[in-house]
Order: sequence, then C-alpha cells, then structure tokens
Amino acid sequence: MSKKKLIAVAAASAAFMLAASGCSVGAEAGGAAGGEKRLSFQLAEPTSLVPHESPGSQVAMATCANLMEVNVETQELEPLAAKSVTSEDATTWNIELQEGWTFQDGSPVTADSFAKAWAKTATGSNAWQGNGSFVSFKGYKELNPTDGSKPTTKTLSGVKVIDGNNLEVTLNAANADFPKVLSTSPLCPLPEAAFSDPKAYEENPVSNGPYKFVSWNHNQEVVLEKWDGFKGAAGFSGGADRLVGQIYTAVDAAYTDMTANNLDMIRNVPATMVSKAKSQLGEESLYEVKTGSKQYTLQIPEYVKGLEDPDLRRAISMSIDREAIAASLLQGYAAASDSLVPPSLDSYKAGSCESCTFDAAGAKDLLKKAGGFDGTFIIEHNSTSDAQLVQAISKQIQDNLGIKVQLKPMLGTELEARRNNQKLEGAVFGLWGWSYKSSDQYLSQYETGGDGNVTTGYSNDGVDKLLRAARGEQDEAKAATLYAQAEAVVMKDMPAIPLFIPTDFGLHTKCAVMNDAQGDLQFYRAGYGC
Repeated sequence: MSKKKLIAVAAASAAFMLAASGCSVGAEAGGAAGGEKRLSFQLAEPTSLVPHESPGSQVAMATCANLMEVNVETQELEPLAAKSVTSEDATTWNIELQEGWTFQDGSPVTADSFAKAWAKTATGSNAWQGNGSFVSFKGYKELNPTDGSKPTTKTLSGVKVIDGNNLEVTLNAANADFPKVLSTSPLCPLPEAAFSDPKAYEENPVSNGPYKFVSWNHNQEVVLEKWDGFKGAAGFSGGADRLVGQIYTAVDAAYTDMTANNLDMIRNVPATMVSKAKSQLGEESLYEVKTGSKQYTLQIPEYVKGLEDPDLRRAISMSIDREAIAASLLQGYAAASDSLVPPSLDSYKAGSCESCTFDAAGAKDLLKKAGGFDGTFIIEHNSTSDAQLVQAISKQIQDNLGIKVQLKPMLGTELEARRNNQKLEGAVFGLWGWSYKSSDQYLSQYETGGDGNVTTGYSNDGVDKLLRAARGEQDEAKAATLYAQAEAVVMKDMPAIPLFIPTDFGLHTKCAVMNDAQGDLQFYRAGYGC
C-alpha cells in the first residue's frame, strides 16, 4: 500500500528564473511596451494584501514564498523556502530553511520570521482569516481562550526556534499532511517591519515571493512587479515583469474588458459564460484546470432556528434536480455532486449523499416527517457571481417543496463578516476548493473548531475522532477509508448540501500562458507568450 512520505525531498540549492522572450505589442492587455512584459488579471477589491489576513488572495500568493509549494512544471509538492521538512512520527516536525533568503526589503528570512508570523495569525483576538490553519498546533488553545479572556502568552508553545535556519513544530496530534499545510498562505513568513509598524506594513507589504507589491489604487487596481531577488525555481513563478490586478465587482465586467483587449486573465469562469467565450474569443481562450477541486454547496448554520431537523435538510436536497440544472443552465460544464468531497479525492464514495438524488415526491414526504416548514428559507450568497445558478436552485426548492425561499445577495466582504460573527439567517451558497489536495480540506469544515467550521458550527465527537485518526494515518488507503467513514457520519446530520462539481475554466489572451497548481489557477504562475 502507498504511504505518505514523512520526509520531504531536500530542495536544490541552485535555481533559475523563468525566462520568456516575446515580441513587442501594444500597452493594452499583454503589453510589452518599452520591453516590459505586462499581464493583467481579474481581481476583487482585497480585504487585505497580507497573506495571513486574506489567505485566498491571488496577490498574497504572488508575493509570498511558502516553505513548501507545488511546482507547476512537475506538479509535485517540493520544498521552496524550506531546505527540508522531516518527521519520524508526523507529530514533531523539523524544518530547515534555505540559506541566504531575504525579504524584498533586504532583511533576512529566518526561523523567527515564521514563528512570529504564525503566533500572530494564531492569536484569535487579531481576527485574521488564517487563524484556523493553526488549530492543530500545540499551544493554539492558549492563544484562543473560549471564555473571552485575553491570552496569557504571545507565542505558540508548539513552535520552537532552534537557530536562525531551523524550526521544530509540535502538533496536538499526528498529521501526515503537514508538509502540504506548509504550502498555504497563512504559513508565510513576515519581516520585522510587519511587527514594528503594522499599519504602515498593511499599506506597503513586503514578503519573500517572486513578485513584490508596487501600489494599490483602491477599487481600481493592484500593481506587482517581478522581484529579482527571488531564489525559487521556474516552476514557482511566472513570465511577466509586471502584473496588474484590475478590480471588478462582477465577472461580466471583466469579460467585457477581455473582449476589448483590456484584460489578460479571468478565473472561475461561470459555465453560463463558456459558450459565449468560445464564440467570441475562440476555443484557445479557454483553459481547463486539470484537477476537479471545487464544489458548490449549501451550508446550513446550526444556530439558525427552524433548520435544525436533518429530515428538513434532506428534503431540501432532494427537491433540487441537479442533473437538469447541470445540463441546461450550466450547459454540461458541471456534474451533479453526491458527496461532500469531489471525485478527485481518494476518500470519495459515489452516492454517499443518498438524498442528493432528485425526488420531488420523496422530498415532500420528508418535509411532512420533519413537521413541515412555515417560515422562509433564506439563501445568502455573494452577489458578484453565480446569480443565475442560485436563482435556479431556489426556484426548484420553492416549486418542488412548496415553501417560500428568499435570496439575500451581498458583497463577499459582508458575507464573510456575517459568517465570522455568526449573523447568518439561513443557508449559505458558495464555492469551496482546497488549498492542498486532501479530503481534510473539505471535511475539516465539519470538525469542532476546524478550519472553515465557523459557517455551520457543526460538532460531532464521532466525526472529530475519525478526522483526527485519518490525519495521523500514514497509509494513504487507510486514511481515505477513515475520511469516508467521517463523511458518512456527517451526512446523517447533513450540515451541508452538496450541489455541483463545476468544470473549472479560466480565460486568457494569447499573451498569458496559464498554469494551475493545487487544483486552482494562480495568475502569478502564468508564462508570457507574446
């Protein structure tokens, strides 16, 4: 049986930058005026440019070099800022850093740069989005007291700085995925400037990645430029000299700019836009992500009154004709989901969500069993994307169950705040994807206090035990079995309703040679093709 490697391969000491030659074109999308290779990409207004505060940020990914990362040339997880990551028991990990690495301000990247950044992110009172990434670290509870008191310490007891280039990390329990965790944005280092003058740093962040921050014109654009001091190999960077994140509130406006040759790259292209793009921009403009890593769901907070009964949740699920929506509205660019994890993961079991099969009559019977529903079923969602899809789902629930459904569209920043402060009034429609390839990335949402658990607040001791066991299992096949068992328990309570696995497309001009890693498009990895 295949086993996870607890000792990461040592990184090569010498690396080269990606070089791409191209002809000179105009100063619009993909411009190379004055010899500068410029690419532009679609961006929402950032909540922060600091990776730990906004882990999913494309800007943060471009500016930070993680300890581990997927190399797009090999598609393998490899050391990057780390020289090696080793463990004998998957609980205590030894991390040796590459020598001679610096931040973009010239200050050295040391073991302390990671330890201090992790402690600050793990401190609950700072309210950084990356906080949940440290739940498994020894000392996390002390930085996140549940009684409302202030922490009595400022450090993670499980993180020990051995010397300038070496760290020792102790987890609460074995986690064979830990090298993958080190490839995520909340595990980035921070320079001393981030601690000595945090407000100034927020406006002018520096890190250790392939691109450095230049400017942020709010609601207009974020500009990055290639950093010559980056020591990572070609597979960890891209070919543009300058990256411009053009800010949009909706993908339609970004698409219009692309058709006018004013934008180079778009990600998360709605299925409803794919056929139009083929016609207007050509087949070559579409880039299909190689690994299906995303899933649409309805997540149901445990604290919302009237939605507690699992039979009601199952009735809602059965009232949705996923196959019909996938074939018509989504034009075949999605598959009906029947599990809380996508088929690309080893723990996937076809049909694990029995109530994901459309059955209008059965749904009405379950609704009666649950005592009916007299209120209004509210669906909260991000107003900037997938509006037609949410409307189609809500109409089916309303028509097939005979209950009132109300949509509450809002900006992503507002929805995020409502989630974090437990102010949700109904189910949340959203798209979830992994930061690294593991069933834990989906199922930890249903672990007590797990990463992403804030949306539903679901808690089950049996699920928690199975997930801990799966994480610590070094045999991949055995781990997959444990994850599948955990999912089966979660599905009995149904805190989330699986909906669709979309075919994930990006759009690009000929100047942007797209690459994907970790099952997602990363704009800063694009090669320059003009």
